[in-house]
Amino acid sequence: MQPDGKLREIRVGLIGCGVVGGGLVKMLARHAGQLAANGLAFRVTHVAVRDTAKSRGVDLSGARVCANPMDVAADPDINMLVEVMGGNDIAVIAACAALTRGIPLVTANKHALARSLPRYLEAAGGRVPIGFEAAVAAHIPIIEVLEHSLGCEDLTLVKGVINGSTNYILTFMERAGCEYDAALADAAAKGFTEADPTLDVEGFDAAEKLSLLALKAFGTPVALERMHIEGVTNIRQVDIRLALELEHRIKLVAAARRVDGGLSLRVHPALVHRGELLADVDSEFNAIILEGPGFNQLTFLGKGAGELPTASAVLNDMVKIARGGTGQLPGIDRGPALPLADTGNLRLCYFLRMRAEAADSSALVASLEGMGLKVLSIARTTLDETNYLGVITDVVEESRMVGLLPGIRALPQVKGDLALLRLDKDNYRDIVEREQSAYFGASLKRQPGPRI
Repeated sequence: MQPDGKLREIRVGLIGCGVVGGGLVKMLARHAGQLAANGLAFRVTHVAVRDTAKSRGVDLSGARVCANPMDVAADPDINMLVEVMGGNDIAVIAACAALTRGIPLVTANKHALARSLPRYLEAAGGRVPIGFEAAVAAHIPIIEVLEHSLGCEDLTLVKGVINGSTNYILTFMERAGCEYDAALADAAAKGFTEADPTLDVEGFDAAEKLSLLALKAFGTPVALERMHIEGVTNIRQVDIRLALELEHRIKLVAAARRVDGGLSLRVHPALVHRGELLADVDSEFNAIILEGPGFNQLTFLGKGAGELPTASAVLNDMVKIARGGTGQLPGIDRGPALPLADTGNLRLCYFLRMRAEAADSSALVASLEGMGLKVLSIARTTLDETNYLGVITDVVEESRMVGLLPGIRALPQVKGDLALLRLDKDNYRDIVEREQSAYFGASLKRQPGPRI
């Protein structure tokens, strides 16, 4: 409330009024009384949409509706801009035009932020607030936590399942016993993917979100071209089955971690042990895990997409800025940017899937160990009358593992169809020993050889 007892009016320019924008208009109407009790009155006065003739299912009678986002960004009457249109072209130009005029920005557009961050920062000039909580994990308040609650922590790891579309696809493959194409079709039919799902299924959406998380957690901006990015398009039903036999589930994991004084950013499918929280994150849900010496580990779980979760995150940023908040960019200074680690030097455990007869498993293990790969676990399954083996190795350097693949393909026990996935944890040996200790007793010494 202002000193004269009047509500502070925030005249909002809205670019995009689809799922998220429409949800925001609904929430502003629904929470008008609560906002007024806190001295705020948000009024959407100008809206840009691609099709002005299309019915939106929300009340826009008090706003001018146009087709040009620049008209909204240049409107002298607005004092806040909300951009939920998406894309990395006109959305960026309009947002930066408003920032240059000193108009605060709230955006859910991770694609534009991740790929055009310097333009936003230059336009804001360190003086105009930018809120982007909704761009990372919808209503999971991870940016708020990184910016304020953990602003003085030396974080060591940020990782999670942060793409609901791919998580739904992998969950559906597991539950329906189908291949990737059928799961993708089901996800599309239920509205969990865009018309072109490439950004999701190839891992780029998760990578864009990870770049923003790394910026807030480590103060290091990283271009997508410098990340290791793999999607889920090559995951097969046999991989799902073998992973389950090995007490793992396959998830698309995005992770940024400190490694030997540098920073490693990776997005790829990974086997997550059933005892880990990430293994239980299903369908369109997201989960983010933070690690640091001051608190060990924190986990955040919630819906990472959808009309109301995303609109709610947008509205919360609007309220923070209206009440005098500084926004989230550039944010707290976490010191000099970290150099990027060489991914070839990372030490991980690996999962190998190959077409091979069960009777060949002993000879195969001997051959792999003759190549310097310690085998910790083996699983077998049959699919379409074809026999497959799944093998989990002990820790090995990434560059060495990749270099060994041609030799593994040439082994007489391997009948082709070789695939490699990484494990989420590099301490799988500890997991094996913990399981065996729980089953056989704490005094049991781990015996040499693979767990079969």
